[in-house]
Amino acid sequence: MSTAVLKVTSMAGEVTVPQGQPRFIIGRARNSDHVIADSQVSRQHLMIEQIGPGWAVRDVSTNGTWLSGARMLNVVEVRGETRFRLGTPSGPEVIIRAESTGRPGDGYGDTGGAYGDPYGGGDGYGSSFSADADQHTMLPGQADYLPPRASQRSTNAPSREMAHSGAVAGGPAAGRGGPGGAPRQPAGHARLDREHERSTTYPLRQGTMTIGRARGSDIVIADLLASRHHATLTIRGGSIDLVDHDSANGTFVDGRRIQRAQVAQGSIIAIGHHVLQVEGDQLVEYIDSGDVSFEAEHLNVWAGDKQLMHDMTFRLPGQALLGVVGPSGAGKSTLLGALTGFRPANEGTVRYAGRDLYDEYDELRRRIGYVPQDDILHTSLTVRRALEYGAKLRFPPDVTEAERARRIDEVLAELNLTPHASTVVARLSGGQRKRVSVALELLTRPTLLYLDEPTSGLDPGMDLQVMQSLRALADDGRTVIVVTHSVAQLDLCDYVLVLAPGGHVAYFGPPGDALPFFGEQGYPWVFLRLQDDPGAESAARFRQSRHYVPASVTAPSARPEPEELPSIRQQTVLSQLVSLSKRTMSVIASDKGYLRLAVAFPFVLGTIPRFIGGDFADTNDKFTPNSNGPTIFLIMVLCACFMGMSNSVREIVKERAIYQRERAIGLSRTAYVGSKVLVLFIITALQAIPFTVIGLAGRQPPGALLLGNSLLDCMLAIFIVTFASGMIGLVISALVDNADKTMPLLVIVTMIQLVFSAGIVPVSGQVGLQQVSVISPARWGYAALASDADFNVITRAGVQRPKTVNGQPVASGETIPINPNSPERDALFDHTKKQFAMDIGGGLAVTVVFVGLTAVLLRRLDPKTNRKKKATPATK
Repeated sequence: MSTAVLKVTSMAGEVTVPQGQPRFIIGRARNSDHVIADSQVSRQHLMIEQIGPGWAVRDVSTNGTWLSGARMLNVVEVRGETRFRLGTPSGPEVIIRAESTGRPGDGYGDTGGAYGDPYGGGDGYGSSFSADADQHTMLPGQADYLPPRASQRSTNAPSREMAHSGAVAGGPAAGRGGPGGAPRQPAGHARLDREHERSTTYPLRQGTMTIGRARGSDIVIADLLASRHHATLTIRGGSIDLVDHDSANGTFVDGRRIQRAQVAQGSIIAIGHHVLQVEGDQLVEYIDSGDVSFEAEHLNVWAGDKQLMHDMTFRLPGQALLGVVGPSGAGKSTLLGALTGFRPANEGTVRYAGRDLYDEYDELRRRIGYVPQDDILHTSLTVRRALEYGAKLRFPPDVTEAERARRIDEVLAELNLTPHASTVVARLSGGQRKRVSVALELLTRPTLLYLDEPTSGLDPGMDLQVMQSLRALADDGRTVIVVTHSVAQLDLCDYVLVLAPGGHVAYFGPPGDALPFFGEQGYPWVFLRLQDDPGAESAARFRQSRHYVPASVTAPSARPEPEELPSIRQQTVLSQLVSLSKRTMSVIASDKGYLRLAVAFPFVLGTIPRFIGGDFADTNDKFTPNSNGPTIFLIMVLCACFMGMSNSVREIVKERAIYQRERAIGLSRTAYVGSKVLVLFIITALQAIPFTVIGLAGRQPPGALLLGNSLLDCMLAIFIVTFASGMIGLVISALVDNADKTMPLLVIVTMIQLVFSAGIVPVSGQVGLQQVSVISPARWGYAALASDADFNVITRAGVQRPKTVNGQPVASGETIPINPNSPERDALFDHTKKQFAMDIGGGLAVTVVFVGLTAVLLRRLDPKTNRKKKATPATK
């Protein structure tokens, strides 16, 4: 009797399925029986099972298998030769055929061998994967936690040659609709990408099942991005209801955040880095292990009528390091904005793990890390202190201080920063400081990391150190994309993307092939050549080369304006307000130069009015006004305006990069502005006391109004004008993009306030000037002081005396004002409690106006606002 053998043929060669082996695994994982090193292939893709005298092929992948052009949905029995396509209809081909050997069959015993339940149910194949995948998400300190293992590039990362065969620019894009692409999933159902690791299976039982980070949950999500009591599943008959319990980072079903939703078969529930898929009567947990593909297809960007990016298409496998280079004006910043989702392309698609980044941005942005060119931390804090504040803002409020500390220790160890944990960031070298910025992003375990010019300004040694760190991060399970002007270390990258002016792809592929492709001896010559040649010609030259593989034939589609999503916040607004206020106070306390200046201001400026003699008493002279009081108050108001604006004029602009990054991960604008207002309120109050006492001690106005003491009344007025001027400083700080631009504006605004104060030029009755002056803090502060000192009386405002000639009154009875500088009474100077309170109220109203204006100006920096792009017609 003859027996049959089963042979498997693919791009990796041909193997024979061993006799007696009950299960045979085909996949990308190194311990698969037949390894196919292609990014379209799942780690476990096909499982061949021996059934009686024959074999059956089962699809165990998450990206799908195609048979005769249709997606394989059922188990396929192998008879003769069967051809499969993995990942997409045009993916790697696997041929499985049964051949007769003519030898007696020896049967198939039950070995129970090394291949157990591929879903993680036993101690064989599946178990080995679940432990390896889960080590990146289990919480430190738990009994079953395994510390991260440094992967070796030579074994974990696919070779450049093998990976490039499936990941060249314009390569087949998994999941794209249209000819040559996989059909889209039906509406309401998402799919898991091939690189998600299958971890644990939970039987769905009737009743309620709790989901969260707490150990007592029915489904434990071991991820700091999950809340302790995150959500609940309620199963009644065949109905599955999911309810989010006001979790910090949200619960998502098929890429959409929900409060309550019904879950259908095949739907994907996403919580943090974990996804749960309903499969029959089970809930299967998958973990985003970081080995995920990344694709950009047909990205086009316009700014008005000018096109900044042209048909940008490339694809990366998991654990890849991509270097993006090009001459100035090539569109590197535009590309980075499109890839991060901060400024989406007008046309085209960005896919992360096979999912549309723009459509599912609200969920996927938690898995993206972004390190801008500027430092995203306060350099006056120590490394650990800066990371503590970052962790406080990034993790849910129920994450304990001990849990945050353990995560910080992990990140410091991963980036070799543990010895520098107590060092002030400003004292670190350039390379170490950049690693601290990276550490801040790694707190939430992002699987996609972008860096904008991380080696800018560094010497060659630091340049190498930073690029080596990025290489290690990619090998450890991340996709890393770095935009750089430095070309010395590009050989550490897996791929290089060279851009031509105008946002064209001039080259995409292994770094070793880049210079031969251009026929130049170095990148400086390449850049000069790209600047001389039109970008369209450079792109056409690349498309005609062997490095280019066309993508889908589907024309790029216009991207509609994305849906405005409600904000997700890890902390409540009040909690963020407290954390940000504490951080601002810590930054001030650690910045000795700023602290000394803030302390010196009231004492130095308070002495200036002392050089002006006189007081605020009524002269009791019928015709002589008191000019000393108004001058003293004018100088004090001018100093208060300058002091207030000096306190705040750099507060926002110096944190511009920090604000933008934190805003992208859920920072409340209200909490941010509120923290600045609160801290400035405290500083202003502490400054107003010594400033007023020094300037007015022994010569305060004789009549008290609101507070029962004229010195306290004056102190309140000084506080109002200083605090309101501080809010003007915040407006200036939010308006400019460089701290150097603040000082000229500070001087100009101070001089304008001097004019509007009515201390030099009478404002009352002046058309235009009187109306505009109401927005000036100096106008209301000076008016409150004048009301307290009764300036209308002591300056003889509006008081007339007979006109005389040679000492004799004019017969006609003409009169002239006693005080020419104050020809009319100013109603805001009336010496009444009501008027004084109205002057103080006017100052507070102006303060509120400028706080609101600051918040409005900050909207320009919001990544979420920048995501709302107007669709551009494809025919443009």
